[in-house]
Amino acid sequence: MTTTATMTPTTVMLGYQTVLLAAGIAVLAGASWRLLDAPTFDRFAGRLLRAWWRRWAIYQRQWLRVVSACGLSTTDHHGEALVPKLVAVRSSWVWDSLHIRMAKGQTAEDYGQALDRLANSFKARAASIRVLKPGKIALDFQRREPFDEMPIPLPAMPESIAGVDLRKLEIGRDEFGRPFSLDLAKRDLHVLLAGESGAGKGSWLWSLLRALAPMIRAGHVRLWVIDPKGGMEFGSGREMFHDFADGDRDGLRLMRKYVATLDERKFELGRQGIRTATPSRETPLDVLICDELAAMTAYTDRDIRVEFHQLLSKALTQYRAVGGRIIGATQEPTKDVVPMRGLFPTKISLRVDAASYVDMCLGEGMRDLGAFADKIPAYLPGVAYAKTDGRKEPRRVRAAFTTDDDIAELVAFCTELGNVTPIRPEIELPDGTSSNPYEVDFEDFEDDGQNVDEVEEVEYFEGDDEEEDIA
Repeated sequence: MTTTATMTPTTVMLGYQTVLLAAGIAVLAGASWRLLDAPTFDRFAGRLLRAWWRRWAIYQRQWLRVVSACGLSTTDHHGEALVPKLVAVRSSWVWDSLHIRMAKGQTAEDYGQALDRLANSFKARAASIRVLKPGKIALDFQRREPFDEMPIPLPAMPESIAGVDLRKLEIGRDEFGRPFSLDLAKRDLHVLLAGESGAGKGSWLWSLLRALAPMIRAGHVRLWVIDPKGGMEFGSGREMFHDFADGDRDGLRLMRKYVATLDERKFELGRQGIRTATPSRETPLDVLICDELAAMTAYTDRDIRVEFHQLLSKALTQYRAVGGRIIGATQEPTKDVVPMRGLFPTKISLRVDAASYVDMCLGEGMRDLGAFADKIPAYLPGVAYAKTDGRKEPRRVRAAFTTDDDIAELVAFCTELGNVTPIRPEIELPDGTSSNPYEVDFEDFEDDGQNVDEVEEVEYFEGDDEEEDIA
């Protein structure tokens, strides 16, 4: 009615041709925007248009018939019908959220019992219920699953440092098929990964290391890895790590060394007046990965727990400018397990066991904004909701699957020596063989029963009159 009342005087004043032309231009502009950049269109306009359309064309049109068929309409003592009211609809690319004002005498449990029937009535893949406030609930319906048929190719491993951009380390794809990247240069300084066993945390971590491979090989990135589960996840990559710990006490030792190393660099750069370090062999990007934070912060001896918490909190707050980055993974993102979770600017929630874990990991209210990480199917490992600083809405993304062969390829690439230029080349001998004059076979040195302390001091070398340069 409001739309009609507004359009009538507008049409009279401007003429119907002008109104139709303006409407056509608006539709054309929106369609072009949608085709050229679907993610931004959906973020700023698509979700509003879709919510408006689906409310009136899908839900409101058959609301009375569906709630009556599902047994959610009642009558009062006068015999008048009491029907729950559809108040609002929110829509994302995957989920619809229906805000419902319950009828008198109803509880959230009544809708929980009818949830499957409601999902089938609206042709939803999955459904869940949330209590918003007394008398008001939200019914969440999953309309589609874009990752069912969307292939997530493993990003190609860069061949050289020139191919690595720390601002765009590709991990996988988002729900629109657009590449999803982490920015270890400025935005994603520290990353918290939460997900139950089998959710796909390993694919996220190994994909990140693949994106950094040339810098790891060149020594511009150093990896400090704590795998408290005996090295089950990262043991195969020992050769490419700067330091590795496979137990809680050894992990504390590594953490002490990590903090001491970056403390030393912090003071050294501070004395030189350098505010931000550039990744190089002298000042590498030191990436600390802890595969299971709970083993270090909750399920270990108290002395390890307390000291590790202090050291990790210090590392999260002081080493941004000197090249310190921390990637932590956990199955339970509770305050007891990850007491410093607020210090991670980027949080990623894979499939979790409880709905409350979503807000614990991503932040308060993220599940209400559509981050249904507890509803991620078990057959979709690697799917997650990512929350980064500067963006209100979480993004639904999936990391590429990393096989054992991919890991072996990565380790071989980062540890091969074929890219190292020999400092002292071999020389050709008169008999046609080649030899390195600087190689020394220490087995040739035998003390022959002599006292090794009795060594004649050599003051100078006798040789040609000409001066020689010694390499």
